[in-house]
Amino acid sequence: MILTKIARPVALCFFALTLLTPLGCKSAGGEGTTGSDAGISGPLTMLPQYQSRAPRTCAKVTSPPSVALAAVLVQCSMEADTDFGVGLVQDIKIEMGKSRKFIYNTDAGLPGIDLDAQVYPLQGDYTAYLCRTINNMSPAGANCGKTVMTSANGWCYKTSFGDYKCRMQGGASQTTQGQPAPTTF
Repeated sequence: MILTKIARPVALCFFALTLLTPLGCKSAGGEGTTGSDAGISGPLTMLPQYQSRAPRTCAKVTSPPSVALAAVLVQCSMEADTDFGVGLVQDIKIEMGKSRKFIYNTDAGLPGIDLDAQVYPLQGDYTAYLCRTINNMSPAGANCGKTVMTSANGWCYKTSFGDYKCRMQGGASQTTQGQPAPTTF
């Protein structure tokens, strides 16, 4: 029974990464994803107060990411459980551009960026959720705001501690309230 509880989230994570692989995008190095991409994410856990999954956590990534790994790192870098609720990112569809040098005007706000390392530009779409604690004003199954972000931009970058982070922002958005919380990666 315990093995089944562990194996299922791992299998779901691997399945999600497998679906992201054939998006027609290439990593900055021109190669597809490696089998190691699936192993960086922690297990899927649930937050009963939101009836949602917990923010995704990742092991330290020290080599430039593939497109599939960048999608996972977007979740790991952007998701959080805060006093305002849990913020989650889903449905990430991105392309990764050619690596480039640090540009102050666009890259200076990236937390902990290594100014000497290459930056990998991202573009694409994703869906952001902000879910409130379930109560009589925010009933289960309708406690989240869902924002579809299209034509967003982002970055994968190396930090001064030697690991990679990926973030997305901007783009056109449309928010719908009263949505159910995400329960998968």
